[in-house]
Amino acid sequence: MINWWWRQKNLTDNVVTGFASTVLPAGNSLVEQSNFLALDLELTGLNPSKDYIVSIGWVPIRQQEIVLAEAKHYLINSPISVGQSAIYHGLHDNQLKQGIDIKTVLTELLRQYAGYVFVAHHSKLDEQFLRVACKRSFGKAPRFKFVDTMQVEWQRLLRQGKVVKHDALKLSSCLQRHGLPVMPNHHALEDAYSCALLLLSQLRLGGNNMTLADLYLLSR
Repeated sequence: MINWWWRQKNLTDNVVTGFASTVLPAGNSLVEQSNFLALDLELTGLNPSKDYIVSIGWVPIRQQEIVLAEAKHYLINSPISVGQSAIYHGLHDNQLKQGIDIKTVLTELLRQYAGYVFVAHHSKLDEQFLRVACKRSFGKAPRFKFVDTMQVEWQRLLRQGKVVKHDALKLSSCLQRHGLPVMPNHHALEDAYSCALLLLSQLRLGGNNMTLADLYLLSR
């Protein structure tokens, strides 16, 4: 029993420390040469300390190309009922009983995408839930580096001298503004794909010499 526990602890430590020790691209790296992972989470609520992830979708971007072959979508077996959140994401408790354990999904995420810059629309919430999920699963959480497409869009509009209303920063509104297809909201994979499309459009508008440091500045 002790040997099994020790092996599991080492496995957990290796997953988190392996991700945390992988060096991200330098700030002066061109965005066109950088690797990104657009992701989205569906949740039981908005409080990371009490609520849980019920689905996750992600789409890698390498050298400004979406790698659809590696896109993933998982339903997560939640320890609590989805409750009223089902109104938004359409997932119900009976579906999630067949879902995957969050630790398995996080292990895949941290192992395969170490060194990637993560991307989300309104990334603060996704980052908080990922960190809490890692702490619940592994006992500790690495630091994630996120680019927030909502913040990038806000900064872009401000620099154009436009008055930015709250609704203007919704993912669907941003997609329309960039002439991109608008898909149904609150499906983790579709939202991750939409976020990836939005990021690529924002990067093109940023010009060929745009660096990660430039992007991080827009994302603050």
